[in-house]
Amino acid sequence: MPLFHQKNIANNIKVGVWHITENQDDLIKQSSLLNIDLTKLPVTKSESRIKQWISTRLLLSHFFKDVEIIYDELGKPSLSNHWNISISHSGDYVAIILNEKENCGIDIEKISTKVERIKHKFLNEDDLKIITSHEHLTLYWGAKEALYKYYGKKEVLFIENLFINSFSNESNYFEGVINMPDFSKEIKMVWDKIDNYLLVYTL
Repeated sequence: MPLFHQKNIANNIKVGVWHITENQDDLIKQSSLLNIDLTKLPVTKSESRIKQWISTRLLLSHFFKDVEIIYDELGKPSLSNHWNISISHSGDYVAIILNEKENCGIDIEKISTKVERIKHKFLNEDDLKIITSHEHLTLYWGAKEALYKYYGKKEVLFIENLFINSFSNESNYFEGVINMPDFSKEIKMVWDKIDNYLLVYTL
C-alpha cells in the first residue's frame, strides 16, 4: 500500500504520504510507466536515498502528471507548473505538501529518543517547561523543520527565529511563528500521527 495518506485541503492545498514497501527495481518499473525521468536520479550508493527520490515523484504523480520538481540556488523545491512544494523523508516514509498560492512546509519524523540530544538547539526555556514526552519533543522538532522549509532561506536559528504557539494536546491544530529580520508571519499548522511517525505541515 504505497500511497498511505492523501488529503485535499480546499482546492489549493494537497498533502500526500507514501509508505515505501517496494524494492528499488519495483519503484523503477513504476516510474517508467509514468514517464518519470530517471536520468536525474541522485548520484549515490544509498539505496534508501534512491528509493526516497523515486517515491517522491511517484507520490507527486498522484496529484499532477508530467510536472517536474525544480530546485533554486538554496535547495528550495518548487514545481514546473508554478505550485509550491515541500518534501520530507524519514525511514520508509515520504511526505509532500503542495500549495498553489503560498509557500509551504512539511516534516515527517519517527518518534524516538534521538531528538533529545539536540533539544537545546531548537527549544527555548518556555518550550522546555511544557515538553512532556518524546512524542511531544518530536512534534516540536517537526513543526520547526516545517517552518524552516516554509521560509526557505538559510541563516535561520531554530531557537531564536522559529516559535510554536497555541499548542494543545487536545487539538491537531496550532500556530507557528517565523520571526526573521526580513520576514515575520504567524502560520496555521496541523499535525497527524501515522503509525510511529508524526506528520506536521503548514496551512
